[in-house]
Amino acid sequence: MLDRIQRGVAERDRILDSQWLFTANAAHELRTPLITARTAIDVTLDGHPSRAELLAMAGDVRGAVEHMQRVLNGLLLLARSQAGLAAREPVDLAAVAAAALDAAGARAAVAGIAVRSEFQPTSVTGDPILLERMIGNLVDNAIRYNRPGGHMAVATGPADGRAVLRISNTGRHISPGEAEKLLEPFLHGQGTRIRTEGLGLGLSIVRAVTLAHQGRITVDARTGGGLDITVDFPQNPVTKDARSQDTDSLQETALP
Repeated sequence: MLDRIQRGVAERDRILDSQWLFTANAAHELRTPLITARTAIDVTLDGHPSRAELLAMAGDVRGAVEHMQRVLNGLLLLARSQAGLAAREPVDLAAVAAAALDAAGARAAVAGIAVRSEFQPTSVTGDPILLERMIGNLVDNAIRYNRPGGHMAVATGPADGRAVLRISNTGRHISPGEAEKLLEPFLHGQGTRIRTEGLGLGLSIVRAVTLAHQGRITVDARTGGGLDITVDFPQNPVTKDARSQDTDSLQETALP
């Protein structure tokens, strides 16, 4: 009984520490653009600013506001994902993944990233907006944290009675322990804050959406750099059509 109490206290402390760290990081992420905007205003108005200086100040303030909007939108989406599903309807992961790749095609082309895809229809029951955001975040991360001239591969299909999405990309070397930490909001690697153009909420939203749909997610570091991410959900029966394949497993879309 004492052992169970001790484990319960340790788990409570871990949750409280995690919540404290999340709150502190979220506050910092919002405080930074506020300081940027306040500084731009104070420095510019300390004197007789020209029109050019006022326009530059307005640009700085607008950039800070847009950053705060992205943070708040990410936090709201994360909260919505953790609150459960507001809508439940059949969603084909293949169609959603194909649309996400189409939307990101221009950015991948500019970065010189070669894209491979293998889509087999596979349906899940869930919130289409959350699933679209989840896959969109995965595609965005695979491009954002790739290397120039790199590769990414996206595949969907049934495997062992589950609906599976796999996405891999090339990129910097990541240790196995670091890969798991990428699912934590605002954190990167060994508990350090993310200082990139991203907000550090992308994969935490992916995990929250996955759990809301009774799914599972694994993040593995690739030997040559980059990540292999697999998400799977309980599968719905799918009516076979010309695109369907009678298969019991999803083939890997290998990267060089």
